[in-house]
Amino acid sequence: MEVLEPKRRTLAAFGLYSVWGVTGMLYGGLGYLIRDWRMLQTVATLPGLLILPALWLIDESPLWLIVNGRSQEALEIFSKMARWHGVELPAEAEMKKLVEEQTAEVRNITPNHSSVWSVMKSVVGNGVILFKTPRLRTITLCIYFNYLVVGTVYYGLSLSGASVSDDPYVYLVLSGLMELPAYLFSGYIVQYFGRKSSLSSFFLIAAAVLLALAFTPAAYSTTVLVLAMAGKLAITVGFQMVIFFSGELFPTEVRSRGVSTAFMMSCVGSTVAPFITDLVGSMYPWAPFVIFGTGALLQGGKTFPAAGDSGQGLPDTVANLEARQTKQSDMILASQAGVTSARGVVASHWSEGRQSACRLQHETHLATTTPATCSLPRRQYSPVAVL
Repeated sequence: MEVLEPKRRTLAAFGLYSVWGVTGMLYGGLGYLIRDWRMLQTVATLPGLLILPALWLIDESPLWLIVNGRSQEALEIFSKMARWHGVELPAEAEMKKLVEEQTAEVRNITPNHSSVWSVMKSVVGNGVILFKTPRLRTITLCIYFNYLVVGTVYYGLSLSGASVSDDPYVYLVLSGLMELPAYLFSGYIVQYFGRKSSLSSFFLIAAAVLLALAFTPAAYSTTVLVLAMAGKLAITVGFQMVIFFSGELFPTEVRSRGVSTAFMMSCVGSTVAPFITDLVGSMYPWAPFVIFGTGALLQGGKTFPAAGDSGQGLPDTVANLEARQTKQSDMILASQAGVTSARGVVASHWSEGRQSACRLQHETHLATTTPATCSLPRRQYSPVAVL
């Protein structure tokens, strides 16, 4: 994700997950052929060893290297990427200057660890950094809730074969098959309709289908199976959007921590799902789908705080993320103050309890505020500061 330009990021990310649907279909076939669950688990796990060579074959993300102060390694990877794609990078001195500027910005916000106590504080800080600033705290809590609910619903439907179909193996194969169009077409849907509207819509569709499934008599077996597959399609689209958007919302500095701990919440959901389908479902067959449908309904009503649409770059640091929120707030305040043009860079500062909004002129004009009222130095309008 970090090495892709925004216009290609969506389609590439969603297309990548299509392999998950294929493996789901294969798992249904393996389950039919291998009835011993231990042997089945072994056969399904062994191919994971093929991933180990990736540790030596795949380069680290250059953006992550820059954020973590490893500028020379980032330059080497940029050179390799340029060589493979047949493009020319700017002069070496210019590249070094650009990378060093980014690295210097990170050093200003990253403390040095010169003692055991500072290292211990760093470990604790790494655990709570996702809740440290208001904007990041909101994003983290929303993403955790989304992962928890979508993990419960997704795995709950995947494990509902016995209650939906007479043949759980066929159900699992069909379930994996329904995921393929979800992965292949989700990227186009997001590009056309936008992130938040697409995410909310598919969760609401999943909620409607699952609530209808809860009150459909078991005698209508074909209808029950069709509704279950439609729900699996909708929740799969939602799951992939949640995964993709969480990677966009977390800054590079904490992206791996944010996404990995969010996946932990989905694992909590997958752990709870069997108790809902087997324990609750054995007493009240309709209850699991009511629970899943209600969860999808809640998630559809309240999704991510601000999943940016196409064309927006990924934030590199927590400071960048907070600066974006400040910039958006300043734009709203400036608009309310009478700024009529939408082009340029908006900045705001406080002086003696009063807020004054100012704007660098760029082929535009101001209605009520002139550049003379801005006392912020010009260097604060660097491209890094406004990303």
